[in-house]
Amino acid sequence: MIKKGFLFAMTLLAGLLLTSCSLIRTVLPPPSSGESSSSISIGDDDSSSGFDDDSDVSSSIATQRIGSDDYGYIDIPDNWIKFTDANAGDSIQYSDGSNYNIVTLNAYTREKANISAGEDFTPETLANRVASNWDGRKDVDDYWGAKTTVAGIDSYQVNVNFKSGQQAATWIFKKGEKIYMITVEGDEDTLSELVAYVEDTWSLSKDGGSSI
Repeated sequence: MIKKGFLFAMTLLAGLLLTSCSLIRTVLPPPSSGESSSSISIGDDDSSSGFDDDSDVSSSIATQRIGSDDYGYIDIPDNWIKFTDANAGDSIQYSDGSNYNIVTLNAYTREKANISAGEDFTPETLANRVASNWDGRKDVDDYWGAKTTVAGIDSYQVNVNFKSGQQAATWIFKKGEKIYMITVEGDEDTLSELVAYVEDTWSLSKDGGSSI
């Protein structure tokens, strides 16, 4: 059986940065049930991801800090394990052991993202590329964009519902000279749980970030 998580990480973080598309423009709420979107839009006032944020995660839950100085660090549950998809390039990945619920971290310089001299190196540019990856795919039920924050930094978010029931959210934000990209994919409960971990605990310091 094909593992959707493998395919998502491979396509999103290894191949999408080689192409460009302009799909993010103005506010578009998550599509209604049964409606498939053909474009993605994000506006300045849109801060709803469409995924539940399980902000009541108990502070007693044991966590581990994952990441690197290059990609930043986040807290995740301590029972998640390091996971390597051979097709995911130099990403850092962890899974709950199911190979279905996966978190992926990466970061891009202008050169690594293959941004030409005449193209803006912004989170919006990379968010458009993420969005273009989902446009017209038969395995995608709907997808949409939002604006949120990661550690207080303005972030684009691209959200996907797959026909299989799997969901994914990608945060794209810039700090210093790099654009950081964090993706969580899996079932609805896992996504809801990990939203707060991504948005509240990310930092460039291994010892930084807030505990949930």
